[in-house]
Amino acid sequence: MKALIITDNLIKGGKERRLLEFLRFIDKDDTIKTTLVLLKDRIEYPVVHTLKNAKLVIVKRRIKKDPTVYFTLWSICDKYKPDLVHSWGTMPSVYISTICYFKRIPFINGIIVNAKCSILSEDWIRSKLTFPFSDIILGNSKAGIAAYKANKNKAIVIYNGYNFDRNISLATVASVKEKYEINTNYIIGMIAAFHPRKDYETFLKAADNITKQRTDVTFIAIGDGPLLKLYKNKYQQNTQIKFLGKINDVESLIQLFTVGVLLTNPKKHQEGISNAILEMMAQKIPVIGTDGGGTSEIIVDGKTGYLIPEFSNVELEKYIVQLIENKELNEEFGNNAFQRVNEVFSIHQMCSKMVELYHSIET
Repeated sequence: MKALIITDNLIKGGKERRLLEFLRFIDKDDTIKTTLVLLKDRIEYPVVHTLKNAKLVIVKRRIKKDPTVYFTLWSICDKYKPDLVHSWGTMPSVYISTICYFKRIPFINGIIVNAKCSILSEDWIRSKLTFPFSDIILGNSKAGIAAYKANKNKAIVIYNGYNFDRNISLATVASVKEKYEINTNYIIGMIAAFHPRKDYETFLKAADNITKQRTDVTFIAIGDGPLLKLYKNKYQQNTQIKFLGKINDVESLIQLFTVGVLLTNPKKHQEGISNAILEMMAQKIPVIGTDGGGTSEIIVDGKTGYLIPEFSNVELEKYIVQLIENKELNEEFGNNAFQRVNEVFSIHQMCSKMVELYHSIET
């Protein structure tokens, strides 16, 4: 089988890491040969160059929505004659969907990675443009498939997968604490971009309230974005709240967490299957998340963590304190969280189901 996979780039991100994990998985399978097409010459995972069954093709766009890319991709399909095309991203789907239709190449449209699709939004427009030309509409959450109103006869859900090998060579707890100047017994962390689609307002309000009552807790915000400076200035006097920006050793830092948090602003966004939640649960960290979207498909309320109403700092504070003060409950939730990721969201499951999908198209 010859598969053509098209994506924007291979920068360090959740979508890109999943793609690389999948390419490494099928690289061991000599029945699948891959052509990987990038729309930008940005590769932060150099291991892609070592894959024996994947040919790398870079199509450079002169502008963000370069129309000449369409004709270049047409030629690439002529040259490599793929048995199927799989898009990993919205613009790749827009570029390739009609090419697949006219050339009668089965098309897996991987456009759905979140669970909010407002009418006339960019996501809505791109889904409407590409869904009619798709043989399979692939989402990473049931909530996403529902939000995009994908045709049930075409829609398939394959959950994101986590590779537990990422937790093998972590820095020591002592060295991480020293590096980030953390001295408290309890650490509460949220990993998310400082963007309006995430709800840092509720997280930081809860952090400020709790730290006014306790000196044994540090709150950590990991991520970068347009709202980072605003919140750093707002809480600069609170030394128990640390803004770490974007970091490379996130797994080593997660092991310190007592409780993980991922809050979403549902007015702007709904999560698909959050990589941040999987990363925390995979290290036996109970997670508190905003109810809704794919988050409700990962967190089992009252078993692996808690699902709370939107913008509810009162609920967040209550559950953080509960999981700090009840060590047995914390450990129980953490063990349940680890088991759930291992059973439902492992990288092996994700890749195996993707290969099954590929072969089902072939037959």
